[in-house]
Amino acid sequence: MPNGAKPLNFVRSIPARGSRNVSPGIRTITLFFDKNVVNNAVWTNNRNQIRMFRGTIRVPIRVTRIPDTVNFSQRRKIFVHPVNRLRANTRYTIVIGRNLRSKAGETLGQTVRVSFTTGANGVIPAE
Repeated sequence: MPNGAKPLNFVRSIPARGSRNVSPGIRTITLFFDKNVVNNAVWTNNRNQIRMFRGTIRVPIRVTRIPDTVNFSQRRKIFVHPVNRLRANTRYTIVIGRNLRSKAGETLGQTVRVSFTTGANGVIPAE
């Protein structure tokens, strides 16, 4: 981390950590950070730092962004898209690796886990 720089922090997610009754049909999980994590200089690394699990089984996902050159206001968001529909009444965990990096070079420094549980039908959380 550069001298005097504050560490990169995970801020929140949609759905929020611990959410229940999330729709199994959810198409996008949004991860929010306090710094630019989508810049071209760090994007290849960052998209490979995010995984999703159902128990110990890895769930196929696509990790996307809106480039900061297209919309600067979106520079702190990473989007996770499950490839397949999620199972009902199931707990899922998104794991964000400690080496996720900001444009300025700060790293997350610790692994972050975001878990939520789907419902039978559930509701799609509002952004």
